[in-house]
Amino acid sequence: MARTRSSAQLVQAALELIAESGIDRLTLSQVAARADVSRATAYREFGDRDGLLSAIAAQEIGAMISVTLEDLDQEADLTAQVTTVVTAALRFLRSHRAFVYVRDHEPHWLLSIALPVEDARMSLVRTVAAMVATAIPDDDWLAMTPVAAAEVVVRTVLSHTLIEDSALTDEEVAEVVSRAIARRG
Repeated sequence: MARTRSSAQLVQAALELIAESGIDRLTLSQVAARADVSRATAYREFGDRDGLLSAIAAQEIGAMISVTLEDLDQEADLTAQVTTVVTAALRFLRSHRAFVYVRDHEPHWLLSIALPVEDARMSLVRTVAAMVATAIPDDDWLAMTPVAAAEVVVRTVLSHTLIEDSALTDEEVAEVVSRAIARRG
């Protein structure tokens, strides 16, 4: 998350630039100019472009998780909970201009970006799964660990957003995810 007013401005400027022309050509100089701050401020706040991209990813992943969990009924059955999470995440990603640009023009970033988590660097999928796993109770109905269940959800949501004309509805995708992570019987 943005720590200062300058870093918040820089993150917002970077998101706008990514939505317009992607990550490949993004520079801290462009971001600083868009944010109306000095280039030195951009480097001081984030160190380099990778630091800025990590800050953006952390902020936007947090926003997606927050929106996704907003309507979650902890008392609902597994299928209802998974449907809420999957459909909310899909709506968020489809309406996120920067994500849509990257998905359509630079999908390699969705597979190759590595984000700092504690002392390691993890893929986008594993980072989001680790964050989502904290909201999944380790109950008897779960057929796998919460981290593995979260990874199934994240990979499925990401895959479904990459397929523009899927034969599956969002609800059908959620049902498949429910069946994949739940114990049978």
